[in-house]
Amino acid sequence: MKGVVIHRIMKNDVTYFTKETIVEFLREFGEPKTKDYELAATLIIHHFCEKHWGKDCWIGFRVRPQYANSLPAYNSEREISLKEIAEFLRKGIDEDSPVDFLVVKRASMQKAQGMVFQVKRFGIGRIKKNTDELVAYLNSFTKKYSKTQANLLICLDDGVQINMEKLLTDLDTSNFPFNRILFTWLLDGMVFIKDVYPLGGLEKYPIAELY
Repeated sequence: MKGVVIHRIMKNDVTYFTKETIVEFLREFGEPKTKDYELAATLIIHHFCEKHWGKDCWIGFRVRPQYANSLPAYNSEREISLKEIAEFLRKGIDEDSPVDFLVVKRASMQKAQGMVFQVKRFGIGRIKKNTDELVAYLNSFTKKYSKTQANLLICLDDGVQINMEKLLTDLDTSNFPFNRILFTWLLDGMVFIKDVYPLGGLEKYPIAELY
């Protein structure tokens, strides 16, 4: 199967996949109510970035050292099976990395120009899913994380009701560790992306466009 390349950034191995590879994995091996929501989130941001940049993009993950050489290099003639990709996505991603995924412009691999994300899920397993609870959750990150240029993507579960005016008033951004905050959620066959901080703005796409 085509769609996998290897590229090293600084001292960390990053493996990039095409969107089609992630889609095929989720179709064949995706499991509900698991961390596969993070892979689904990469498709949302991939679509978001391609729309804004007008460029084809790749989706990247930091690799555990023992898996760094297990996949074929960029432009290799060896094809890789979907089963091998599934093995990598289940076991090879570095879960200790502060970066959950990257989206980069396909035409600029030498510089890997793009965006870096940490992704979180809010709502699942919570009795309270209101604005106050979300504000407390976001404000707690100041004590949990060091300052980074990564962007924070929050996936909102069904039933989460947010008062954006109250959230922006109560959110403490003075020492917020992430560069940017985006929310995403699904409703009536559409995917929504809300740029919460610092830019603002709301976009929506048919879910079918992600695939």
